[in-house]
Amino acid sequence: MPLTELQIKNAKPKTIPYRIVDSGNLSIVISPAGGKLWRWRYRYNGKAQTLALGKYPAISLAQARKLRDEAREQVDAGHHPRRVRQAQKLRRMSEAENTFESIARRWHDLRESKLNGKYHDQILTRMEQHVFPMIGSLPIKEIIIPDVVKVIEKIGEKGTIVTAKRMKQYISQVFRYAAQRGLCEHNPAADLRDILPTSKKKHHACLPMEEIPTLLQKITARDNDLGKIAMQMLSLTFVRTGELIGAKWEEINWDRAEWHIPAERMKMKRPHIVPLARQTLDVLRLLQKITGARPFLFFSGASKSKHISNGTVLMALRRMGYKNRMTGHGFRTLASTILNEKGYKPDVIERQLAHEDEDKVRSAYNRAEYLLERKKMMQDYADILDKFRMNDGAEIIPFHADAVQKVAG
Repeated sequence: MPLTELQIKNAKPKTIPYRIVDSGNLSIVISPAGGKLWRWRYRYNGKAQTLALGKYPAISLAQARKLRDEAREQVDAGHHPRRVRQAQKLRRMSEAENTFESIARRWHDLRESKLNGKYHDQILTRMEQHVFPMIGSLPIKEIIIPDVVKVIEKIGEKGTIVTAKRMKQYISQVFRYAAQRGLCEHNPAADLRDILPTSKKKHHACLPMEEIPTLLQKITARDNDLGKIAMQMLSLTFVRTGELIGAKWEEINWDRAEWHIPAERMKMKRPHIVPLARQTLDVLRLLQKITGARPFLFFSGASKSKHISNGTVLMALRRMGYKNRMTGHGFRTLASTILNEKGYKPDVIERQLAHEDEDKVRSAYNRAEYLLERKKMMQDYADILDKFRMNDGAEIIPFHADAVQKVAG
């Protein structure tokens, strides 16, 4: 005879466990401690089996009967209910472990060897600020397109369109990483081209060409402090400011007139060679008299173990009257513009600017093949700057609006 809720509630414990039988081989076992546990008996491959269905009253009589019926369907379909339950438990555990945040951190760790530490850390910081609070705790396989759209649009609403686009790219890479490992079936960030407005490119401030002679003359007229020498080195080498201020004397090869920047200090973690023109060597010899006993070319006055900050160059330019009109990065823009106008090969210029070449085979070829051309180009460029400085702009090349080259990062 089928059980009732009243019978179950009134069942009292005994000195030994006993069971009360319901219909369809379902029963409830009463323990000496008063616990009431659901059990279902069945046969699988001819052998008697027992399946635990949970504890009363957390599992009611109606719920127990439903679980029994589901288990019976599994047996009828040739499945072992206990194994099905174990597989479901493992699946739930896997989903709990494979949240978007946990997988994104694994993806981020994998990229560590490919990027400069500063940019590598920056990616995770932005994920923690913009993405993890919204979808980080969700199992990655459950995230759908609208979830990603909400994240991207929220960043874009703050006016940071460039950041929003970068985060969309990073999110897409995380999903691609997960899909390759069987952790999700699709990439909801793969095709979201039109969810953000286009933003105007923000270029680093750089003076008009006709003002360059005056800038160079003002730099030359300054006292020989680290700000002046840093600006001279930026103008002659057009490296990134971060690459300059972290330079060490051990990186300078005086015999070959080359500056070898190791991969770990480059934005794209690729070693870079800067040919040193005669004028650049002169600047370095002067700087050596000041900081030659220290590891860094541009040591910090506050600590023997540290170099100057990015702000040193900006502050020097600001004191010279170029606030918001010229930056350390502007020297890269200037070099790109002049050298392209002068007809140097774009590949040679781009390689000297240490821009990433998407064709890895071509990139490796460029590193070896273009060095002699780059040496000549760097000396020619140093001579051009001398003419600008000495002739008060008489040697300035024609400046065309479409000549400014995109100088990223």
